[in-house]
Amino acid sequence: MTRNVRRGGKIWVRIFPDKPVTVRPTETRMGSGKGSPEYWVAVVKPGRILYEMGGVAENIARKAISIATHLNVADNSGARELMCIRIIGTSNRRYANIGDVIVAVIKEAVPNMPLERSEVIRAVIVRTCKELKRDNGMIIRYDDNAAVIVDQEGNPKGTRIFGAIVRELRQLNFTKIVSLAPEFIMGRDTIADIITSIRNADMDRKVTVRIASTNITENIVKILLREGFIENVRKHQESNKYFLVLTLRHRRNRKGTYRTILNLKRISRPGLRIYSNYQRIPRILGGMGIVILSTSRGIMTDREARLERIGGEILCYIWGVLPGMKEQKWIHEGLITESLPNGMFRVRLDNENMILGYVSGKIRRSFIRILPGDRVKIEDSNN
Repeated sequence: MTRNVRRGGKIWVRIFPDKPVTVRPTETRMGSGKGSPEYWVAVVKPGRILYEMGGVAENIARKAISIATHLNVADNSGARELMCIRIIGTSNRRYANIGDVIVAVIKEAVPNMPLERSEVIRAVIVRTCKELKRDNGMIIRYDDNAAVIVDQEGNPKGTRIFGAIVRELRQLNFTKIVSLAPEFIMGRDTIADIITSIRNADMDRKVTVRIASTNITENIVKILLREGFIENVRKHQESNKYFLVLTLRHRRNRKGTYRTILNLKRISRPGLRIYSNYQRIPRILGGMGIVILSTSRGIMTDREARLERIGGEILCYIWGVLPGMKEQKWIHEGLITESLPNGMFRVRLDNENMILGYVSGKIRRSFIRILPGDRVKIEDSNN
């Protein structure tokens, strides 16, 4: 605190003693000449003023007090609590953030350990009560301020790290701290990002929306385009990065333009994965919506997963409501390549795609035999 004030003011402790202490034993009566007190002591109670500054500006005094912040130690080096003295590499910053290196003094330590109380050390801040806001809008906030004690080269002195840390430490080259941590908060949920972007653009009545282009986003966008939830998609390159520009569906009627009420809901999350077999995949609005799954054969809808008879991770629910929406049906035509049990068969379509179909009850009752090589038509509805 005195270093931060730069010796421009005065700092003193306002503790007023009110208890006398004498060297004579307590059984000596005052009338027998107990004598004057040797010194006075004070009992510190809540509400007493301990530190007071004078002769400096208010902003300097606040800065000096704010720097003397106590932090918990998030490793097994032997220290328990630190007090920040200053931030390394800065001269005008008032607060430290995650990833900053500070000079601190140990206030509490475990006995019989290499680090002792009142020892000055270096530490890297790994958790703060102040929220950390990322570029994608995610906010990360911890319940306490914590740091990891490091040496001059930035390597941790402990062998274990307690609690979760963020990926920003890896970007700051604290890779050894990241490798020792039991939990690593990536915070980058690509599926949740694109779902939120599409939902916000649809609620804001925007015609187009731009999302990052990855393998998983391209597969999900292909499903949205095939199912009719978006009107068009194109790939755009900017600064050596690829983006997908989606055109949302807008329809016109006599009263003007109305938009699709598009609903998207994230189901499986990085913190809680949701899996299902093909028999228990839910139906959204009786088949008017779709369920997107990640299976061993790629990303597909719930209808495709039931035909393929495979389950997987339920990524999201997507459904859209249009005025007067009716059941949609698609007719596929192709050649049967293989007969499967339970009335199932594999069909090669004219566009060289392979799908699975089954024989309806009406055809089964008519005793019509379907053999490999026959040309058939398959009706696919949104139910």
